[in-house]
Amino acid sequence: MSNLALDLRPQKLEDLLGNESTKRAIKKFAETDNWPNVFLLYGPPGCGKTTLALIIADLAGAEGDGLHEVNASDDNGVDAARALSEISASRPFSGRRRVIILNEFHSYTTAAQQALKDPMERGDTIWIATTDRPDKIDSAIKSRAAAATFELKTLNRGQVADLVLKSAPSLASGTGVGIGDYLSGHGVDSPREILGVLDQLLAGVPIEEAIHGAEHEPLYSEVSNSVLAGNWTKTASVLKKIPTGDYRAMVSVVSAKLKWALLDEAPGPRADGLSACLTGLANSNFADGVAYSATCGLLYRCCKAVSGGTRT
Repeated sequence: MSNLALDLRPQKLEDLLGNESTKRAIKKFAETDNWPNVFLLYGPPGCGKTTLALIIADLAGAEGDGLHEVNASDDNGVDAARALSEISASRPFSGRRRVIILNEFHSYTTAAQQALKDPMERGDTIWIATTDRPDKIDSAIKSRAAAATFELKTLNRGQVADLVLKSAPSLASGTGVGIGDYLSGHGVDSPREILGVLDQLLAGVPIEEAIHGAEHEPLYSEVSNSVLAGNWTKTASVLKKIPTGDYRAMVSVVSAKLKWALLDEAPGPRADGLSACLTGLANSNFADGVAYSATCGLLYRCCKAVSGGTRT
């Protein structure tokens, strides 16, 4: 099964669809090499916040140990925030700048957010916070990000059609308007969600069934995070909330997250576990609902592997 969301993830600012005013502002920062200390990128799930954060990091000259990406939902306490503060105080060995990307920043506790207020004003480190809950962000953090707060919006009908034509030309009729209009009409308008539906269409799933799982997409990330934490109890709990018919979309999202995690893993048992899980997911037979049960079992084995063989 393909994974268009991962394979076609934009690498450059000009590759991003939509959000033109945001792209112009970021291009200006890059041209003058004058970067704000704090960015706040907000918008609905799947609209490209993390993708844009990675592009900003690249434009700012962060590479190797200079790029540090964390997910606040994995560790959201004061100790985690203080560890980031220590990292921000040192210069990287490679690249021109250090950039710290804080995904799902709203998951940080109030105390953890407040612990980052001062570090965000010190040194040359660029902080990029992404969230779909800007109302949960500390007001002092918002103030520090005032010069670089951007709302990322979903795609309009024309942009959806363009993405369909670019991503799956074999499905598009001429300009891609047919499928694009259908997706827009059913509220499927974020890049990740669109690409997930196209993955299913390419696998032969009728479009009416392919868009069925969109409402459960937030649960897919919960599955990914609990698998990466080696917490099978939580993984199993979340899986029970996902209808069997949605397993294709779930596997697509989980596979993407595990692939990115594997890139950061040092060789060892944990990396071997992630690799084995990805191989199994890629080879899953999506003939019927039996594959959902098989996928659950595979994720269970991955949880055991990444947690050192102990069931949690």
